[in-house]
Amino acid sequence: MGLELISLSKSFGTKEVIPEWNIKWESGARIGILGNNGSGKSTFLKLISGQLSPSSGKILISDLPEENLSLNNSYCSPHLELFKQFTVKEHFEYHNLLKPLRPGNSINEIGIASNDLNKPLSSFSSGMKQRVKLALSIFSNSPLLLLDEPTSHLDAEGVQWYQECLSSNLFPSTEFKDRILIVASNHRQEETYNCTSYYLPSGKTFVP
Repeated sequence: MGLELISLSKSFGTKEVIPEWNIKWESGARIGILGNNGSGKSTFLKLISGQLSPSSGKILISDLPEENLSLNNSYCSPHLELFKQFTVKEHFEYHNLLKPLRPGNSINEIGIASNDLNKPLSSFSSGMKQRVKLALSIFSNSPLLLLDEPTSHLDAEGVQWYQECLSSNLFPSTEFKDRILIVASNHRQEETYNCTSYYLPSGKTFVP
């Protein structure tokens, strides 16, 4: 599976936030998009995930229909809103209807006690809410994984949990032979520790 961006750009009014990207990443790419707050890295991930429409250009995932882009990626951001009154178990049940979990993953791996899985998400700390968001995205059986500042709200134990979950879910699944990972980060090594190529939201390569 490859991911290709063809003349992809995004502007808001007269302000160009994402200049034209022309690039192709091969199967198994591990990409870091680095930038400070307001640099456009979150906008870039929203473009790739299909949440925003590009001002120009298009996104191609080889061997997959272009119109199914949103169904073939998993996205996580600290600003992503979940249903506060849904329980953790309900979130996984409904999410699984649209994007089944990769083999070997389950709700029990989040680190929440089994008797707390039926509590509404609003009763948990921001760190545990972030774990739920990350688990829903990392565990999903999708070929494109998009993570925006994934260690936000996580303590040291949570960061270790994130890294272990991510590392064990980048291998091929029964449905997809490989995964492409894109991590947007505010220059945090704990978030981009396994990335092999780095870019600024402008499209320029970056050496961290």
